[in-house]
Amino acid sequence: MKEKETNEIVNPEVQLEIDSMVEEYEIELRKELDLSKANSYKEIERKKRTFKARIIENELEDIRRDVKEIRDEEKSIIGINFWISLFVTVLVMIFAFSAGEDLADFAQWIAGFVTKYLNWFYVLVASGFLIFLLFLASGRFGSVVLGHPDERPEFSNFSWYSMLFSAGMGVGILFYGSAEPMSHFLNSPVDPSGSAAAATSAMTYSAFHWGLHAWGIYTVCAVGIAYYGFRKRKRYLVSSSILNFTSNKKLQTVVKSTTDLISILAVIFGVSTSLGVGVLQISKGLNHVFDMGTSNFMGYAVIISIITLVFIISSSTGLKKGIRILSNLNMIIAILLLLFVFIVGNTLFDLKVFVNSIGQYLQELPALSFRLNPYDANYENWMGDWTLSYFTWWIAWAPFVGIFIARISKGRTVRELIVGCLLVPAIFSLFWFSVFGGTAIHLEMIDKIPIGGAMLKEISVGTFLLFEQLPLSSVTSVTALFLLFTFLVTSADSATFVISMMTSEGDLDPTMRMKITWGIVLGVLSLVLLAGGGIKALQAATLIFAFPFSFVLIMIARSLYFRLSIQVKKKRS
Repeated sequence: MKEKETNEIVNPEVQLEIDSMVEEYEIELRKELDLSKANSYKEIERKKRTFKARIIENELEDIRRDVKEIRDEEKSIIGINFWISLFVTVLVMIFAFSAGEDLADFAQWIAGFVTKYLNWFYVLVASGFLIFLLFLASGRFGSVVLGHPDERPEFSNFSWYSMLFSAGMGVGILFYGSAEPMSHFLNSPVDPSGSAAAATSAMTYSAFHWGLHAWGIYTVCAVGIAYYGFRKRKRYLVSSSILNFTSNKKLQTVVKSTTDLISILAVIFGVSTSLGVGVLQISKGLNHVFDMGTSNFMGYAVIISIITLVFIISSSTGLKKGIRILSNLNMIIAILLLLFVFIVGNTLFDLKVFVNSIGQYLQELPALSFRLNPYDANYENWMGDWTLSYFTWWIAWAPFVGIFIARISKGRTVRELIVGCLLVPAIFSLFWFSVFGGTAIHLEMIDKIPIGGAMLKEISVGTFLLFEQLPLSSVTSVTALFLLFTFLVTSADSATFVISMMTSEGDLDPTMRMKITWGIVLGVLSLVLLAGGGIKALQAATLIFAFPFSFVLIMIARSLYFRLSIQVKKKRS
């Protein structure tokens, strides 16, 4: 009996699609080659076979494999990544601890290097991802369901938005909500500082940093992982979203293992930065509101220890209870706090700021998406302190937020995930900055209450300085501290859940021992970096590990488009 050929594809629709691709490729080859030359037809046949073999052998092999074979491959890929990532993290801790005061200088050097040599790269990457997602959502790929075609979303819209927003932005909007617009207003990179034009551009830049570009970076990772996880029977590993660019099995394993290792390290240091920023704001807030003297190593250690203890209790209840309940609570408290500032502040002014900011943001978005202004050194330095810090922060957070969003997005279409992740959080962030930032600028610019200088001197207490100018300041300050705490618990809970998944073969229910291990590691790392070099040290760690992961994101986007283009039947004339 004749053996079945190894390149045979069982699915006739896939075979038809491949044949059509080869046919189109042959037409292009005929256009490129001079058919009058000898052996030109042989050259066409040789390239056809190479193209077809690469498509069939490297990209459609999953069709012929069973789940056990896929799981064995994933197990070999994850290998010793747990120990390597843990080893690298401990090395960074030792370096940070031994560097002492020199850590801040090293962090400043890293930031300067990225600003001077890599600003163009990050701007292109962030803007390119946004354009790619708009293309996917608006085209024929948008209707692909992330799961079985008849499957429905696992979580309600409110719980879904609450979880993705708590994971993606939580602590940051409380930290920068009023201080960032005030900083751009008083130290404008493009307009006379303190002017009406500076106030307008301040809101535009805040929207640019926290809007579509930020969520575009997250969403590229989320769509890729969700598609491969729910449609291609893969685990929730970043490497599962990468095409096999070579038929060499050993090289495939090395590439995918390296991809997962880079992703794990990016998550560890990206989340540690956010935890450090949140702990800094809680300690400064406690010191500012209650004069507790927590802005020191011991204060940081106590706060991080309490956060770790609470998140361990939360993680023991699972994703559908702990993280979901905390995320819903975070969202409700955040909305109540937002509405309070909106109502007791200058409501009409904030509404005008919001509407005006939408128009300015949409108008300036194309230019801002590619603006470097290399003729102005001051602008480049400002961009390094703000725009590039944000872009690298979002990239470092992408594997964490991306995997988490993918996990909670089963049953949604590609279009639903993209539109939901881009529009709703971006609009909410813009309204938040319009209310908090607009109120702060109104106090400084129109009411002539000088709070801007104090905000710039200590950004971490900006929110509390704003509350002092409003009624019930003690109540709102305590509420903000509680919200900061629950946001940090949710972030730590979600992050350790994701890191544990990535270091345990993509297991959707990692063990408590694994989650506790990574929770302690994140806490200690945040403490060491924060105590050694402050925010600059945290940002430098993010800058270092975000760079290699940006290439991983590019590969995810390329792989996703390729596989979707094969799955979705082409419209042929």
